[in-house]
Amino acid sequence: MSLPDFVRRFWYASIQLGQRTTRTPWGAVATDRRYPLVWDANNATVLEPVKGLSTADIRTDLAPALRAAGAPYEHVEFWETSTGGPALEEYRRTGERPDPDVVMVLDRLAPSGRPGKVRTLEVAQPDRSFWDWYRESLREFGTAQSEDLLDQMTARTADVFMPAGLRFYVGLLDGQRVGYASLLSLEGVGYLDNVVTMPTFRRRGVASTTVTAAIRASLTGGDRHVFLLAEKDGNPQRLYERLGFRVGSAIESFTRLLAEDPLPA
Repeated sequence: MSLPDFVRRFWYASIQLGQRTTRTPWGAVATDRRYPLVWDANNATVLEPVKGLSTADIRTDLAPALRAAGAPYEHVEFWETSTGGPALEEYRRTGERPDPDVVMVLDRLAPSGRPGKVRTLEVAQPDRSFWDWYRESLREFGTAQSEDLLDQMTARTADVFMPAGLRFYVGLLDGQRVGYASLLSLEGVGYLDNVVTMPTFRRRGVASTTVTAAIRASLTGGDRHVFLLAEKDGNPQRLYERLGFRVGSAIESFTRLLAEDPLPA
């Protein structure tokens, strides 16, 4: 499955929000020395179907940029996987490979069910208490995260994405924050990110309520397309399918410590 064009368009615009971006024939290299520990801020993203792409092609552009930004990890995301190729095959053999994700595209907004107890609140101007809660929520994404990394992830959200129009749709139960979904709209495309439900409130309709609120806000605001990412074949994917999304393409990501050798491998 090839990457939908509107997803490619959104992602190029999103990458440009960082400190430094270099376009390449296969995609882009993005770095931001303010957030050296954040993989999403310092990486290579393969967005174009370039046949014969090699790891050397990627590292020639990526390695010096990462060193200049002080980023300790080489992180490469293959958003366009339809053509395969030697780079993707080598990373599959040698890179630390988390579970693959899928790009899920909104086909239709599922009809609203019976109203539940979860209420949603749009948070346009987060206060200190919100940011403290948000920072703790990032621990729910399942990977080991240092305190420094959590600080950088939170600061990047506040300083880069909020000025670009990021919005939060927070789920409330009895006035307590219990989860959220975020929405960023660029190039007429809405991207739903960071769908989180705090552990003690799961299976109570929090995610479906917050995601539906974000979808409605995206469409009402004029977005022509809506998409999100989900772990392939996981429970969230099944939830999103019930809400009207379908799988559009697959993403594979790879991470390793940046090699000390300054020459690309």
